[in-house]
Amino acid sequence: MVIEPQLDGSQFVTVVFHALDRDGFCQPPPGAVSLHPVLNMPVDFIIEAGDGIIIETSSGGIAPGRQATGVRTFSTAANAAAGSPVRSFPPLRDGVTDECQAWVRISQSIPGPLRVLVLAPGDGGGQVGWVVEAGRDASTTVPLQFRWTLVTWTGPATTPAQALEGVSGAQVTAIYGWEAASQAWLAYFPAGANVPGANTLTSLEPGKAYWVAIAGPGGGSWRMPSAR
Repeated sequence: MVIEPQLDGSQFVTVVFHALDRDGFCQPPPGAVSLHPVLNMPVDFIIEAGDGIIIETSSGGIAPGRQATGVRTFSTAANAAAGSPVRSFPPLRDGVTDECQAWVRISQSIPGPLRVLVLAPGDGGGQVGWVVEAGRDASTTVPLQFRWTLVTWTGPATTPAQALEGVSGAQVTAIYGWEAASQAWLAYFPAGANVPGANTLTSLEPGKAYWVAIAGPGGGSWRMPSAR
């Protein structure tokens, strides 16, 4: 099971079921017989907890609700060659040209935890299930420009080192924050994280502004969590 990220920051979450039979097939090639077929297999998606409504499946549109049952797996290879292919996703294993998939698209207008139960046919007429934590984080992405960018930290109180884990496409060289109580600038230098006394900025506080310097020449982005 894979939770596909929504890079545009939209309210939608896609839960994708990926499957291959024990011989590594989705749709068996000519001359082969699948002893454990996973093509056209019915998969159930049930929202157990959290805000969210299933609005679409790989089998087609449905009446929005908290569950979608009998969503049939499809061959990604056959789908790609079809005249009107449905959306498919990269395989879980590199080099696989034909994977069975089934997916649902969930609208989650309020960010937060979301638990989805996924059921597929098992041995002896039973079912095998997985629980997927699919919640959408409340976050914001701030662009970083060379050399300095003034940002407002939106997350909870966080150490600078941990906060910088959300930076991509850039190397942060310094963060400065003004401390009104001492009327002084506090600083954090990632390169001096293990140097005693080098860093005086020990926490980024929600709602406070900071000057951030990055190495050039291009820019990057900083994904910040919500303070909720």
